[in-house]
Amino acid sequence: MRMYFTSIRILIVVGCIVFVVGSAMVFQSTDAKSTMNQSKTNSLNYPENEHGQTYGSAQEDNSADMLPDLIHAGSVNGIQGYLLKKDYLGEPGDVPLYDVDGRTVIGTFHVGAKNMNFPKNKHGQTYGSSADAASPDMEPELIRAIGVDGTAGYVLKKDLDGELPKSPEEAIAIQNNRSPDGRDIPLYDVDGESVIGLFHVD
Repeated sequence: MRMYFTSIRILIVVGCIVFVVGSAMVFQSTDAKSTMNQSKTNSLNYPENEHGQTYGSAQEDNSADMLPDLIHAGSVNGIQGYLLKKDYLGEPGDVPLYDVDGRTVIGTFHVGAKNMNFPKNKHGQTYGSSADAASPDMEPELIRAIGVDGTAGYVLKKDLDGELPKSPEEAIAIQNNRSPDGRDIPLYDVDGESVIGLFHVD
């Protein structure tokens, strides 16, 4: 009889150990899945508006599932404008431009054909047509262009954009210092190093 009670005690202790270990494993598995889902849906930690929509700029290397719900596309009268992710990824055409609340339409935006993954040259620079970019933020580093003599090549986005102002005063100063005849920038081969001509920026 005494052996019977000892066996029952051992069985109860083993059962408790199995229960505790099993519970810990289930908790860890659930916690890991929760962490994985959070990092997959919002790994860039975009801010959220009052409706729970994430907003921010599309990054060049973002895949479609890593984009925020509202994608910055410019501004209208000083108000930052955003595209709905579905519009951004949809067919080319004119789509509503929203305030950060994702509800108030402040204008329209023309969405061009998208190339989310421009090819890269041997130096790791992206290259292609700016027409394939959904927004200026998504343009490749080397943009396809035709030089002043008809030569096809690429211009550096940073050369094409020129000096970007950091304040309204700086913008006015840059505008006042621009030549009325425009400027010439180098036209490169796809390698981004070999200068093959000139491109004129008006």
